[in-house]
Amino acid sequence: MMTKPEFTEAITDYIISKIPPYIGLAILHLNEDAQLQNWLGPVHKYVDIKPELGMDIEQLTPFLIGMVPPLINPMVLPHIQTKADHYAEIHIVEDELQQFWVFFVDQTRSAEKLQQLLQEVNSARLKLSASTKKNAQVENHFSAFYLLDFATFAYQNNAYFPLGPLPVWTKELNNASALHKNQVDLVEVFPFIEVFQYEAASCWENRQDGKVESGVWEEETITGRQFFLKATAIRHEQTNYLLINIINREDRQDSELIQKAREQRLTLDQLARTQKELKKLLDFKNQFVSIVSHDLRSPLGAVIGLSNLLLDDSEMMQKMNENQSGLLTDIKEEMQRLLDYNDKLYHWSNLELGNFKINKTEIDFRELTAYVERMQHFKLKQKNIRFKQEIDKTIDFVLMADETLLGQALNNLVGNAVKFTPEGGQITIGTRLKQGNFEIFINDTGVGMPKEISDKLFEGFTRKSTMGTYGEKGTGLGLGIVKKIVEAHEFDINVESEPGKGSTFIIRAPLD
Repeated sequence: MMTKPEFTEAITDYIISKIPPYIGLAILHLNEDAQLQNWLGPVHKYVDIKPELGMDIEQLTPFLIGMVPPLINPMVLPHIQTKADHYAEIHIVEDELQQFWVFFVDQTRSAEKLQQLLQEVNSARLKLSASTKKNAQVENHFSAFYLLDFATFAYQNNAYFPLGPLPVWTKELNNASALHKNQVDLVEVFPFIEVFQYEAASCWENRQDGKVESGVWEEETITGRQFFLKATAIRHEQTNYLLINIINREDRQDSELIQKAREQRLTLDQLARTQKELKKLLDFKNQFVSIVSHDLRSPLGAVIGLSNLLLDDSEMMQKMNENQSGLLTDIKEEMQRLLDYNDKLYHWSNLELGNFKINKTEIDFRELTAYVERMQHFKLKQKNIRFKQEIDKTIDFVLMADETLLGQALNNLVGNAVKFTPEGGQITIGTRLKQGNFEIFINDTGVGMPKEISDKLFEGFTRKSTMGTYGEKGTGLGLGIVKKIVEAHEFDINVESEPGKGSTFIIRAPLD
């Protein structure tokens, strides 16, 4: 037998201070996995299926998909249609035990004060038309609405037509004169209506009678006084209406609506401040990258200059054997590549935004793989790993890419393969045509990885770095940089791997 939910102190305080004492309050208690633990009140009014213990919240309430856990705590969703004939204000709250509470506050009764007048309209079966007689009939049936502080309009052919007198509060508006016309531009008077019209359209375009209520918005009068308004879109007997009423400050229910409007505005202000702070952090990041890249240029340039000086010295070169001169040439070429890469790193923020201009040239893939092998030579030799090339010579395709960036990506991938390949293994780099794509693949006979790791391998930079078979340490940036470089070329990359069977990284370039 199910017991009543045990309210924590925080939830008890929330119910007392935030939940108005409306008839029809229903409560759902969920565990940390958003599964139903208890419920209280007329839950059947808001859901179509019978609640059961352990049921997932999204199964019970499809209209709350993605809402639990809440993005902000508490999260208040005003005027949600839970069933065809029911609307509710929904509060989603996380308590101090990391459990969740969902409160349904009935809003179906919010139009009760209009019901008697609407019944009169129902009996007349009003339809807006061009005839004077029917227009007069409409005017008569809506003539009393202004006494309840409603400004009433018929909506037809994307235009608004006033029905009956306007309430007193409309005289205080900045554009009050715009309301006293046969056809009113409501957006000019209430800019908020332009947004609400999209929601109202779901009601107006329906063949059945119904209504949709807006949130509360704030207006300022010609004297600087502020008041709050709310709109209701109604579909009745194939005719569309829009009612706008002022919120009474003294009414408890209205006061809470005003407070919610203020809280929503504070939330937007907080988001704006957060966005401003985030921009500052991004600017600092760009400045930091700029400073580091600038400071690296001098030592890189010095090494390149010294290499040129030695290579141009014939007497010095005669004293070197072939291996030494080759190493010196490799040092110079690598420093030049590193300098070029450093310059591209300077514009890394543009790469993040997708507007980085890469320098594409025709790639000689054999030269590129030879460069990668030279860069990994000592690590390959240390672990006695065989480096193999499988270049398909029959492929009639010219790869256009930025040689420095693509070389860096391949160097990172091969370096990663060396790290996780045990002594005596093999790394293969090659090209092939497969399923309409030109593929570059790097295959190793390393330790491999389970699917839960390979699926998340390219989700971004990480501070974690797995130790290699020789205890090698990484920066955690390699694969993140590879992904950015591949995306900048508009290529794709993925990995195929199994524990104990090695890994294959595949870069795909579509055939033009």
